[in-house]
This record gives sequence, structure tokens and C-alpha cells, in this order.
Amino acid sequence: MHPRGRVDVMGEEYVRSIRASDRGAQPRPRVVAVVVTYNRVGLLEKTLSGIAAGASTPDSVVLVDNASTDGTGEFLRGLDYPLPLDVVRLAENLGGAGGFTAGIDRALHVHGADLVWVMDDDTEPLERTLQASLAAWEGYAEDPAERPAFVASRVVWTDGREHPMNSMIERIGAGARRRRMAAAVGARSIRSGSFVSLLMDGAAMRRAGLPLADYFIWNDDFEYSTRLARHRDALAAPESVVAHHTRTFGTTDAAPGPRFYYDVRNKLWVFTRSRSLAPWEKLLYAGATGRLWWRTVRRNGLTPELRGGLSRGLREALRPPRSNEEVLAGSYDLSAHAVPGETGGPDAVPRPERPAFSLLMPVYSRDRPEHLRAAFASSTWEQTLPPTEAVLVLDGPVGPELEEEIAALEREARTRSLELTVLRFPVHRGLPAALNAGLERCTLPVVARADADDVSLPVRFERQVPMVAGGALDVVGSAMYEADEALETVQAVRRVETEPSRIREVALGRNPICHPSVVFRADAVRGVGGYQEIPGAEDYDLWIRMMRAGRRVGNLAEPLVVYRAGGGAWRRRGGLGALRRELSLQRHLRETGYLSRSRWARNVMVRGLYRLVPTAGRVEAYRRFVGSRGAGGPAEVGALHSEERKGDGRA
Repeated sequence: MHPRGRVDVMGEEYVRSIRASDRGAQPRPRVVAVVVTYNRVGLLEKTLSGIAAGASTPDSVVLVDNASTDGTGEFLRGLDYPLPLDVVRLAENLGGAGGFTAGIDRALHVHGADLVWVMDDDTEPLERTLQASLAAWEGYAEDPAERPAFVASRVVWTDGREHPMNSMIERIGAGARRRRMAAAVGARSIRSGSFVSLLMDGAAMRRAGLPLADYFIWNDDFEYSTRLARHRDALAAPESVVAHHTRTFGTTDAAPGPRFYYDVRNKLWVFTRSRSLAPWEKLLYAGATGRLWWRTVRRNGLTPELRGGLSRGLREALRPPRSNEEVLAGSYDLSAHAVPGETGGPDAVPRPERPAFSLLMPVYSRDRPEHLRAAFASSTWEQTLPPTEAVLVLDGPVGPELEEEIAALEREARTRSLELTVLRFPVHRGLPAALNAGLERCTLPVVARADADDVSLPVRFERQVPMVAGGALDVVGSAMYEADEALETVQAVRRVETEPSRIREVALGRNPICHPSVVFRADAVRGVGGYQEIPGAEDYDLWIRMMRAGRRVGNLAEPLVVYRAGGGAWRRRGGLGALRRELSLQRHLRETGYLSRSRWARNVMVRGLYRLVPTAGRVEAYRRFVGSRGAGGPAEVGALHSEERKGDGRA
């Protein structure tokens, strides 16, 4: 029993589970409950009692107090609770959205959650709530990567009737496979869920990022759950039941009052600013929203309050949501995963051992010394999770200036206790040979790649390495910022798919993973033969072979690398030489059986044409169909780099 404040929420058991996953075992998923409360101490007691009394209980509970003034703090300080309880008290009321953003961040990054179980303070879990949700999630598929992004409980009112505010319809176009797999675990396939008992997959959450704190209340759960389930299954488990202690039985059209403003603004943000819904889904949900608003006005009359909420919501939806860092500033620090100035905070919680890993960076004669220094420093001592060892592979003679810089890096590495190996080729042999030789010199099971002219953001390895070290993925990449040649201005964001099914689908037409951003399991790469000589596409070919071998590949949606995309990089992607390399790649993919004849013909036509268009047109086409320009215009790389230390890095 752990009364009165922070407790040991990790301990040796979790460290053992991480080590077990390194050996290929499937440890019991670590479940962390997140509860957000504001001035409802009486209902909060029901919530906490229900969690602790379940047939299955979470490993720990994160309780976010949204600056309550009703004695909640005194109640919690005197609470003798049977589960590890981590109380996060915010300096101001940030609404449910802000509270869940902070609580989920805490659960993922401090408590190492595999599954996050969220609920409001008017939610009362019953005996089998968590047990039934866990059973549905684990029983859905043997491979954790194929399990649902979330499992939603059935929500009833205090009298046992199903609550209309939290009812969930079947996923439109679910298909026979989804329906069959859901039925096998006694569930239904759904598209969205509410934060009234939602059990979410931690790996999916880390890929998708955090909820949007600026929503304050209403629709933050809709946006986040649909973001998680955009390309992944999600379930409603009827056997998992909670009671929702709302004042009235009804949905949001029952006298919404001033909250109507949030409904209007946030729904419009979902439809215009979020990528959580497909375009056709936005049309359907927008129609349903229009009908709901009409019912609200018809039921309550167009009161000044509703008219004002509608007008203000329409007006403020014209601006995008503020970043989580801006909303949470002064109340919760996303880089520290704690309340500013917190004593006995996350550092007082025993954590799993920080995973050791290798950095692999090739260098060749055309790299510039100042670029190499920036790339190496950003990938080593500037990281919040730095590598244990680094391997530089010099692909042929590099000249006196680069040699001088490498010698300086060797000296600095010694002062920083970084083990640095420099492997020199007497002649230029090409990138595949350099990477294969460097991989053989890496002594640790996890390897992070970096190029000698790009910059890694400080939290890159903290985000990626645990996913590979913990056994969730065999290779993980990320989105990237594209910058000018001088690496001074971010011009665009290169987006990536994050769900396994979408990555496999995209791979039929183009490279689904950004090579400068990857972290991988060394034995998984060696097991498929390492890098092969496929000019200009050695990484693309490697990911395909890994996927065909059943290896788990993934991406993080947040950009973690600043890529130097100057004119030279774009020119190398076009012209007759690039066309010859493209045709050779497509022939290779066809001959190995990866592409059908029709897909091969399509790729040759589309990608062949892409190689021949002028550079400006090639840049425009790529950014239109693969990347995207940054909202609000270019950003300064230096500011971006420093902001990444302060925030959660979401773009």
C-alpha cells in the first residue's frame, strides 16, 4: 500500500519485462490508468474505488488534478490507496483535453505504459471493466502490432441504460475481416471512442503523438481516437462496462450552455485542421454534426447563449489549434514530463535501464566538415538519450579538412566518454558497402542511422530507440523537416505513414521510410542480408525484404530529423541517370516477385515521368503528394532545434 503521494511505479518487475522483450518474449502489458479531475471529489472517490476493486487492476494510476478548489488536494493527500498513485497537480484548469494530454504524456514517458486506460472523474469502472477490455485487446491478434489501437467500454447511465452521450456506431465499411475478428472476441469494429473508459495501445499512441490540449473540452477524444484508428482496427467491447455519472441522461444537444462554443470550434477543427478522418468521412461526420446542431437549436431555442457560442466557434475555428507546448506552458513541461518545479517528480521514479545502442554514420569526400560536426553532435552528445558507441565509416579518402574534423570529433568523444570507432576504406566503395561494414563494427543490438549532412532533433533517440529495444518494432523511422542547403530555414515537412498496413500499401509505389531517420535491430537487418547494391534505393530494397520476411516496420508521425534538401539533392533525383536507376529498381522489384505486372507498369509510367520533369516541377509534385509545406510559412531551424528540447516535438 502506498499512501500520500508519489510511489515506486516502475520497479524491478518492469525492468525485467523490458529485458524479456529484448529476448523475444511477450511480457505482460503494463497498464497505466489516467484519470482527470476537476472539482468533483465525491465522484472521484467512486472512480478510484472502481479502479482498485476490479478483477484486473492497472499497474499504476496517473491522476491529473486540474487545479481543483473543492478539497480534492486534501482528499488525495490523505488517501490510503491500494495501487501506485501518481498525482499531477496542474497550476490552472486546462480542461479535459489539457489534463489528458499531460496525463497521457506522463503514462507513456514516465511509467512506460504499454496500454493507457483513460477516464473522466465521473466514470465508475465495474468489476470486469479492465479485464474484459484486456481480453478483447489480447485476443484479437497474436502479434501486438496487429491488435486494436483502442478498446472502448460500453457506457451506461446510473440506472443501467446505455448512455447516448457515449454510444459508438459500427465502423462504416468495416468489411468482413474486421467484423469476423471483432466477433471472435465478442466485440464490434468501431471508428471512434470517448475518454469514458478507453484502453489505448501505447505503441499506436507514441506513433500518433498526444491529444490536442487546445480543445479544452469536447471532441478532443473524438479527434484523438479517430487519429489512432485512421489506419488501424478499434473495438467496442460490450462485456467491459462502466457507469457514467452525468447529471442528466442525454447527449450534447441537451442544454449545452456555454460549452456549445467548444463543440462548434472543435468540430470544425477536426474537419478542417486534423488528419484523423478521411475526406469522405469528414463529409459524413460534418452532415451528422449539422443535424445535431439543428436538434440542439430546435430543442433549446436559438438563445443568445447558443447564438453567441455558434458565432464565436465559427470565428475562432479559422485559426489552428495552438501547440501543446503553448497551451501547457507554466502548468506541465512536456520535455521533463512533469509539473515545472515539481519535487520528487519523474526523476524520483525508478525507471527501466536506458537502452544502449550504436550510432552508424557514413562519410564520404563530398561531405563538408561543418556539416559533419553538426550532424555528429546532434546525433550524440546533444541527444536526451545519447548512443553508447558511434561508428564512422569513411567511404574512401576524404581529404585533409574532413580528416582534421574527424580527429577533433575523436578527441571530443573521449572527453565525453563516447566510444568512437572510425573505419576507413582505401577507395570509394559506395553506400551499401559502407553501411554493411559499419554494421559489422556495431557491437550493440540496436543501431541508429544518421547521415553526415543532416541534423537529428534532441529527442529523436528517446522517441525511437525504446520502441526497437523493447521489441515493438524491428525498424522505425520518422517524418522529417526539409530545410534549405544552409540548414537555416525549414521549407516543408516530409510526412510518413505510421500504421503497418498503410506502410505496406505505400511501399508498392515508393519508399515508405526515410532512411536518415531510422533506428533498427541489427540482427533483423543482418538476417535479410543487409544492404544490397540497388543504386539510389538500397534502403527501399532493404525495407521490402524485411517486410517480406515478416519483420515489423513502423514510423513515428513527428519529424525527428532536419534533412538538407538543397538544390543538389533535388537535381540528383532527376535526369537520364535517375531514370535509368528508376527503371533498374522497378525491374528488380518485378523480377523478385514483389510487384505485379500492372503495378510495375504503373510505377514505370508515373515514376519514370517524375524523373524527367524539370527540378521545380519535381519538387512541387513530391511535396504535393508525399510531403507538405509547413503551415504558416518557413521556420528557423535553430528555433526548431531549441524548441524540441522544451516540447514534445509534435508537428
